[in-house]
Amino acid sequence: MKEVAILGLSRFGRSVLEELLKLKIQVFIVDKDRQLIDAYKDAAAGSVALDVVNVETLRKVLPDSTDAVIIDMGDRIEASILAASYCKKLNIKTIIVKAETESHGEILELVGATKVIFPNQEAAKRITPLLLSSTLLNYLPVSGKLAIAELAIPEALLGKMVKDADFLKNYNLNLIAVRGPDEDFDQLNPSHILCAGDIGLFFGADEDLERLTGYTLKERRNLAGRFFSLFKRALADKARKNE
Repeated sequence: MKEVAILGLSRFGRSVLEELLKLKIQVFIVDKDRQLIDAYKDAAAGSVALDVVNVETLRKVLPDSTDAVIIDMGDRIEASILAASYCKKLNIKTIIVKAETESHGEILELVGATKVIFPNQEAAKRITPLLLSSTLLNYLPVSGKLAIAELAIPEALLGKMVKDADFLKNYNLNLIAVRGPDEDFDQLNPSHILCAGDIGLFFGADEDLERLTGYTLKERRNLAGRFFSLFKRALADKARKNE
């Protein structure tokens, strides 16, 4: 069984923790907030309430069998950089760190982070496509320009069998599964007749998904940029009000 340590239980760290616990993965948690540690200590494999200050502290508290570390120090940029550096010195193979800014992410990679996460940007990438097409119900970027998306079956294809629609040949998309309204996805049946209300689970490149749904990559990128700018402005306004 894999063992994962989470250093810092800010919003992203807690979200990852809750998902890992569903998968029955052993998770060790570290945070300076005793109340947060107490809230999760019964579910975690181990927990320590402390502020990560040096490599020796981590060497003492992290299990030797730790396979991966997720670091989320909230807005404490310097602390996350130091924690990533310490984990690198401890030869932890997978070091995933939440970054606040692009420059923060670049420094994290320099000190040893194997994967840098920008939650706000990822949220923008998932939300903006949904604003641009009434046929796009869910969108998950995978890597580069590839994504998995839930799409309403286009009206022109209704009444056809899945095998006759031939999404791979005609749209360069892999149809993974189909479900009806208020149903769960089931194993794909090539003889299934596509009906009004059917939802397809597709895998493919952004451009090909866009061709099927009718929105454009340029529009999505422009709206994503505007959405992220507004999000950052809202955070800045909130920070000023709290000063």
